[in-house]
Amino acid sequence: MQTPIAFIVVFGTIVFFHELGHFLVAKLAGVTVFEFALGFGPAILKKKIGPTTYAIRIIPLGGFVKLAGMDEPEDIRDDVDVEDPGNFNNKSLFVRMATIAAGPLMNFVFAAIVLTLSAMLIVIPPTILYVEPEFPAHESGLRPGDQVVAIDQQPVKTTEQVVSLIKNSAGKTITLQVEREKESIDIQITPHGEAGEGIIGVHIQDKQRQPFFQSLATGVLHTWELTKTLVIALKEMVFGQMKLELSGPIGIYQHVGEFAKEGIGSLMYLLAVLNVNLGLLNLLPIPVLDGGWLVLFAYEAVRGRPVKPEHRGIAQFIGLVLLLFLMIFATYKDIARLNLFS
Repeated sequence: MQTPIAFIVVFGTIVFFHELGHFLVAKLAGVTVFEFALGFGPAILKKKIGPTTYAIRIIPLGGFVKLAGMDEPEDIRDDVDVEDPGNFNNKSLFVRMATIAAGPLMNFVFAAIVLTLSAMLIVIPPTILYVEPEFPAHESGLRPGDQVVAIDQQPVKTTEQVVSLIKNSAGKTITLQVEREKESIDIQITPHGEAGEGIIGVHIQDKQRQPFFQSLATGVLHTWELTKTLVIALKEMVFGQMKLELSGPIGIYQHVGEFAKEGIGSLMYLLAVLNVNLGLLNLLPIPVLDGGWLVLFAYEAVRGRPVKPEHRGIAQFIGLVLLLFLMIFATYKDIARLNLFS
């Protein structure tokens, strides 16, 4: 898949499911939705159904859902009835919190779905993970990432098959057919060891299709592990225990291109990682992000009254400035990694 197409598909899918979470809960709760859009800028496709305009906009770097009482367009703002039951602000605190939280939650759910599908559908041949120095594998030129597809012209599909054939070939020269960067290479190698105990000095692993319920468990577990790992990394960056590493659109574009070259399995994994990333980042307590709204609603729950509009406006302005600064910093880091000025 070409990098630009892969980027649009990956980024668009992540944003779509995030906004879909907000949209579905808002609709179920009776909140009037004025627009559900993917992208920013002028619309290249749009269709109005009832009060809702569905649009695809020209810049594929985000998306939004406009809700009555929260984000209504300026041209109809005066027509929005503050007493209308479809007004977001007239809904219960629980409904408002659920509507906001549904976006990040949908990203976690979608990550689990992607990883479940990967476990069900993706097959990876026995792949070299690590090559031990001073062993036959190292001396013969095997590399991490090499995929073993046959031994002495006998196709192999599992790690167990590879290990068995190598063990039974101690002291004999065998031919490993490997796939390396989409090229087929034959490598001559002589396993060390006693009869029936041949070794070549590699760590190797394959991936086979899993049944549905096992795949579902794998998808949920891997999503949880990803979330824990990213939370720990975020905490360590905040407290200076880890170097601050941010990627903007340029960095994400590069990552998508690299993973797309490795195949659909790698691209699906990146899609899951980016979904968890977006879910976590949107839960940060920064005004204008979903996490900032949840903090405001938590304040309302504790104090029994909402934050004053003018105070909320100030907080959101500060949050917007902070978010813009982070975006500029991430883009600068992306450009610096490209070494354009060296």
